Amino acid sequence: MKSLLEIFYSPGAVFAGLPERRAAWIAPLIANCLVILLMTVLVPHYLGRANMMRRQLENLHLPSERVEAAIAGANSPGRVIGGYVGAVVATAVVLLVIAGVMFAFGLMTRRAPRFATMFSMVSLAFFPYWLVTTLMTAAVLMTAADPAALDAQNLLATNAGAYMDRNALAKGLYSLMTSLDVLSFVEIGLLSYGFAKVTRVSVFYGLAAVLGLWLLYVSTKMAISLMM
Repeated sequence: MKSLLEIFYSPGAVFAGLPERRAAWIAPLIANCLVILLMTVLVPHYLGRANMMRRQLENLHLPSERVEAAIAGANSPGRVIGGYVGAVVATAVVLLVIAGVMFAFGLMTRRAPRFATMFSMVSLAFFPYWLVTTLMTAAVLMTAADPAALDAQNLLATNAGAYMDRNALAKGLYSLMTSLDVLSFVEIGLLSYGFAKVTRVSVFYGLAAVLGLWLLYVSTKMAISLMM
């Protein structure tokens, strides 16, 4: 638990000590899941589940009866609980996948870490990002004059897409603009630093590994936006 505080003011010491620690991933994994669960509760509470569902479906050109049926079931207990469970599972899966890719890069170094060490590093590196994002999102939702009018997919004005007209840009380009995010760049830097510490390589090597993963994510995100 102490590492969850130290990661904010002494990340180097936290990352450097991970190879000697066992099961250091448990606390940050639980903390990340709780933070994302809080986000999953807050956003629908202020924006409205039915409103969010309508916005998600309005561009899919589905038959009106299917749209209305989906909206009507948005607040069903099964859908709500499923959303909470899905958020927690998705958080763990995302961290595992990122840790797996970073572990593969780590095997190319002279001091290849254990997978548990890399998973601990990734989980700790993501905690500040998700915590700050959730707190900022909560502040936006609580202070907005009309929360229901907000765009659930772009609540924070920390990316280039927040200052552009979604309808005036091609879907792929708009997806790229939303990926140019200040908070994401800080997270890239923290992941790169953590990778360098646990593998004993230069930060530049770590940055190259993380940027490669980020570019893959952005490309996949753009491709999905073009298909939707």
